[in-house]
Amino acid sequence: MSWKVTVLVALMLGASVVIGRELGPETATWDSTRAAGWVAYLLLWAAVFSGVGVDLRFHPGVGRQQVVLELHRMSGTLGIAFVLAHGLALTLDRYVAFDPWDIVVPLTSDYRPVPVALGVVALWLTAAILVSTWVSARIPRTAWRSIHLLAYPAYVLALLHGLLAGSDTEHWPTHVIYSLTAGAILGAAFLRSVARDWVAAARGRAGSQSPAR
Repeated sequence: MSWKVTVLVALMLGASVVIGRELGPETATWDSTRAAGWVAYLLLWAAVFSGVGVDLRFHPGVGRQQVVLELHRMSGTLGIAFVLAHGLALTLDRYVAFDPWDIVVPLTSDYRPVPVALGVVALWLTAAILVSTWVSARIPRTAWRSIHLLAYPAYVLALLHGLLAGSDTEHWPTHVIYSLTAGAILGAAFLRSVARDWVAAARGRAGSQSPAR
């Protein structure tokens, strides 16, 4: 089902970008690029952050793991759709003049080739993660988990792409958002890698203190 949601949302966003280019102001495609890029970044962040919560099974204030699991799934599913809209808007923009292969092949863009390449690699890593999820029933679980770990480098590359290629980096709210989201991922990665026992103990205490039903 999730791949169908990705396709449907991507088609709707793509249609909106095309309509905006034809009927909107001259900056419509560039504005669409910026907006889609921001949403894609935040959704990727949410997917990685909630994914750590699913892995640790520790969710303060959340009674059911299913809630966090669905957040993890949907943020990743919607994230790739917004990434595709981000790329489409770039190819349709009248001033930046991206070619289609600039969106999918690293180092082919004339506009900030290295920062753009970071985004392209992040796209492919994210796509690999989603495809592995869609076919998880047909591949070994160890392979699926190994591919899923690509979420960390994908997030780092997306962050660097936004910082180095984004046109909003000069504004201070951008630095606040990037700092808060990156800090949250670092904290989550710390919990996952070195504090798993502490999280398990805290989860056990929370369960023992829950009132009997």
